[in-house]
Amino acid sequence: MFGNILIDKIRFSKRIDFIDTPYVLQQELKNELQKHFLENAFNVNFDKKFFRVDFNPTRYLDEVTEESSKKPNLNLDMINEKKLLGLLQYIYHLLGECNVTWIDITKNLIVENPVQTYIKALYGRKFKYPYKVNDENSDINNSSLVLNPLKRKKDSNCRNLNRQITFYDKIKQIQSKTKNARFIDNIWLTSEEIAQIPPLNYEGNKGRLYLDNLHGLNILRCEQRYKYTANIKRITHFLLNLKEENELRISTLIYLLSEGTLYNKLDDFYTEELRKYVFFDVVEDIEESNNKYIPIIKDLVEEYDEIDLMAFEALFTEIGYKDKFHRAIKTIQQQTLGIYYNELYNKFNI
Repeated sequence: MFGNILIDKIRFSKRIDFIDTPYVLQQELKNELQKHFLENAFNVNFDKKFFRVDFNPTRYLDEVTEESSKKPNLNLDMINEKKLLGLLQYIYHLLGECNVTWIDITKNLIVENPVQTYIKALYGRKFKYPYKVNDENSDINNSSLVLNPLKRKKDSNCRNLNRQITFYDKIKQIQSKTKNARFIDNIWLTSEEIAQIPPLNYEGNKGRLYLDNLHGLNILRCEQRYKYTANIKRITHFLLNLKEENELRISTLIYLLSEGTLYNKLDDFYTEELRKYVFFDVVEDIEESNNKYIPIIKDLVEEYDEIDLMAFEALFTEIGYKDKFHRAIKTIQQQTLGIYYNELYNKFNI
């Protein structure tokens, strides 16, 4: 649940030019999926010769009952490989070979400070090309940061929205979906996970996780989204170690699941993408410097946690100290934000 790789959404698509009873097949798929997913956690669609089957593996239920349909169905944990294998084998049995056209892979992390702190820290950094912050879809004040690749290097408004990395506050999202629920039940954590969270936020005998962060519970979620073969081929190349194969087929996933290696390989891919584009260096401690203004600014930043360093720099420019303070501000900004950046660097096992 915390730190493990999750497949939050997956879609399979197949073109069928000639089929006598497409809606019979559609109903068969629905009948099977509704045994394990609530209505809003899966979809089976046939339109213009294409079958599309998508579901949220993180919302899998061993059995859908009247009682379970009344409880929050949250995407916090992942079904085991054996259960996912059974689902994919059934889809393959009915549809035959088909391709993945949408996949979201994600992780939940327990962090030491409010999620907004990390969002602001990341927002102040530069990312490796082609990724850049999407200001239109991000909400720094509401704890979400969206990164999309640029389609053209010199055009910041031309973005590939079918590939993105998103950081956000998972507790805020859960509360928005559960009318500000104070807790959720049936959350069975491992001893390692329990050790990460404040004791007052978890009752092990009930599997009850309290969502209020009064005692310091903060959950940051990082989701990577890939839609269509042009973007999914990155995953295909990594899983198969082959550049010649672009399409990610259901048979490939079935094979890797039967070998017990899919989750580990996806985890490695997920980490490698973060290492390449987001967490590509470690922020070092400030070294001794001849710039006497560094310790002055550092003391101010530590005293006023919410200080806006860009506004601070504008003030220095206005009073004629730009040359003296510019380098100090830049150094301090990297260092103060770097504390939170380095924490994520370590928690993501970069």
